[in-house]
Amino acid sequence: MDVITVCACTYRRPDLLLELLHSFNSLKTPTGTEVRVCIIDNDIDTSAQAVVSAISGNLPFSIKYVHEKQPGIPSARNRALAESSDSHYLVFVDDDETVDPDWLVELYEVASDTSAVFVQGPVEMTVEEPTDSWWLDTIFFQQKVYPDRSVRKESWSNNVMLNMNLLAQLDCQFDDQLRYDGGSDTLFFQDIVRKGGTGRYSAKARVFEVQPKSRLNWRWALQRQFRFGITRVNTLKLRHPAIKTYAYCFVRGVGMLAWGTGNLMLAIIRGKRGIADGMAYFARASGVFLGAFGVRRLEYARKSTL
Repeated sequence: MDVITVCACTYRRPDLLLELLHSFNSLKTPTGTEVRVCIIDNDIDTSAQAVVSAISGNLPFSIKYVHEKQPGIPSARNRALAESSDSHYLVFVDDDETVDPDWLVELYEVASDTSAVFVQGPVEMTVEEPTDSWWLDTIFFQQKVYPDRSVRKESWSNNVMLNMNLLAQLDCQFDDQLRYDGGSDTLFFQDIVRKGGTGRYSAKARVFEVQPKSRLNWRWALQRQFRFGITRVNTLKLRHPAIKTYAYCFVRGVGMLAWGTGNLMLAIIRGKRGIADGMAYFARASGVFLGAFGVRRLEYARKSTL
């Protein structure tokens, strides 16, 4: 019997974590598997412990609480790998998401049929108020989708299944050098592919994420795109020669500036969506250019580390 551990790394989101755990009540279990849940709390104040204690016994699966004191997303994710080392599969999901009832079944089916090291699923974005739905049609919040079972060369930890036996052969970990920058998951999956591992896409393995009002503004959205640009540069810097990184930054940055200009010109037709896409490309290009010269955006830093 294959053991599947579903893991969420969390930091001071008790209400959202509770919603995620409640969504597990409708989760279908793949035939011939045992499902376990593991919550990695990266908050020094153990804010998730009460949530896990309150719901323990009310879920159809066993649930384990783990406190990871070392701050930073890579530390929490690596703790998840360690806690799931005796499982056949580890599934990462974010603490601000909920899952479709068929989510695990779809991930497991693709993983079993393809023998991929990782299988990525889609994240469907929603908003609290219908008047804000236009944001979801912009690059700020659009999520790329791919054909079912298509090959993936990278992924993120918001909806992904890992074959732990195959992963152990590759000896990959989340890089602690990106502790507060973000992007350690992108680099992790790139490392898997670099070492000969394969990734696949499961188009029906859906999770859902509500974008709160606090994110639906120009300041937050542009800063996020700026950080994405820096993140992409960081993943290159840590694994490739400087000349390749600088060449990438120039080509990629110029290309995004061109796309941004084109989208702004189309704003006459597309309205604020065209403006948003144009500004998103400009922000990401700025991150690429400045990241090449060592600028960092420590989005996940904590006050005690600044």
